[in-house]
Amino acid sequence: MANLKIFRAFAAALLMLVVISSASAQNVDEIINKHVEAMGGADKLSNLKSMKIEAAMQVMGMEIPTTTTIVQQRGFRSETDIQGTKVIQALDGTTGWSVNPMMGQSAPTPLPDEMVKAMSGQVDLTGLYDYKAKGYKAELLGQETLEGTPVYLVKVTNTNGVAVTNYISKDTYYILRTLVKANVNGQDVETKMTQSNFKKVDGITYPFSAQIESPAMPGAITMVVKSVQVNPQIDESIFAMPKN
Repeated sequence: MANLKIFRAFAAALLMLVVISSASAQNVDEIINKHVEAMGGADKLSNLKSMKIEAAMQVMGMEIPTTTTIVQQRGFRSETDIQGTKVIQALDGTTGWSVNPMMGQSAPTPLPDEMVKAMSGQVDLTGLYDYKAKGYKAELLGQETLEGTPVYLVKVTNTNGVAVTNYISKDTYYILRTLVKANVNGQDVETKMTQSNFKKVDGITYPFSAQIESPAMPGAITMVVKSVQVNPQIDESIFAMPKN
């Protein structure tokens, strides 16, 4: 009789766990669906194939221009001009490379696999849209307040195992902050990006200001976007690593 009571209690607890898990999944989908609508909606995001972003990084009193070119799930290339010296980082499918004269790399150099893995999310322009079809996993971690704004904490893990915690505003459903944890050069590094000044470009919402903080950098970097081009024609050969 005692064993029967224990079994029934265990079964009830298991049922409750399933119900809670199901409700949590539903809440995650509701939050993500509202976020997708806030960013422009499924129609706009499903047709987002490429983007070119002109911005300026403010670092230690300097303003450094940077251009980022992305083709959805295909390639990524950033070019940064540091006092006349051009630094390039690129992803070409599942491989990456860089040119960084500041680090003594004047010739194109392959990026380590762990860095390519950490950067893999850069080629996904549509973010949380259609996340299940992309093979991503989403989890609602809870709720808190970010600088006075109530937010949902939604953790999303991509197919490479890179986990991003998204701070999604309860008011606007914009992502106000992301925390990315990745292993770089054998060390776990957490990068925090706080986004603001959201504007619509061709019906798609984009943050025009961001502050980036990471232990790998000497201090916080402020990024100010100057212009965004949606679906420009891109010569995809720019993603390939030059042979010389």
